[in-house]
Amino acid sequence: MDVTDSVTVSSAIAEARPDAVVNAAAFHKLVACEERPDLAFGVNATAAHHVAKAAASAGARCVFISTDYVFDGSDPKGYAEDAPTAPLSVYGVSKAAGERLVRIAAPDSLVVRGSGMFGHAGSSGKGGNFVETILAKAAAGEAISVVDSQIFSPTSTHDLAERILLLLDARIPAGTYHATNSGSCSWYGFARRILELAGLDADLSPRAASPDGVKRPECSILLDTKSDMLGLPRQRSWEEALHWYLEHRAA
Repeated sequence: MDVTDSVTVSSAIAEARPDAVVNAAAFHKLVACEERPDLAFGVNATAAHHVAKAAASAGARCVFISTDYVFDGSDPKGYAEDAPTAPLSVYGVSKAAGERLVRIAAPDSLVVRGSGMFGHAGSSGKGGNFVETILAKAAAGEAISVVDSQIFSPTSTHDLAERILLLLDARIPAGTYHATNSGSCSWYGFARRILELAGLDADLSPRAASPDGVKRPECSILLDTKSDMLGLPRQRSWEEALHWYLEHRAA
């Protein structure tokens, strides 16, 4: 549905009568967000408010998927769930705004953050995912250069989805939760591990980020400080999740 249409959202959720509503809609093309802040805020903030308000009205729990880009990346130790946000880009600001609006519209909501997501279905807005791009370039014998200056916590979409179900089933308190896989790496480190686990030899080299008008957090590691407190298992490492992803790729 068009999540920016509050009437459509309200009617659809009321008719479905769900127990929970997971809002994974996002406008996340970084350069496009800088060029169209109206669209970025329309989808990532205003529409998030529509969904959360409709979910609350229907008696359903709302889950809003957010991002590491709500942080400025200046802390090399990473960020706990309740660390102050300080986004650098229009995309990050719009998602931080969405988090706040969701909490206002649905006080019982869950904000679940991920970063660097990779899943078998790929991204409808970006065409595929980073893992498949690296594998395709290696298979074609292309030289590969990857940014080595941004540190993050890769997230398997399979693991993220399971985590959301676990959080809902456990009826955890409202709040913000980090659902990335454990550990961290740079995009270059991620690419190197992809090739290693896939058993591929490629011409891979690190490079500096290319200027495109978008400021990105240099270190946006998302720390899970709540699982132990709630008696929940921690996410497996990103390397384990990547190994699982490669084993379950379509032939």
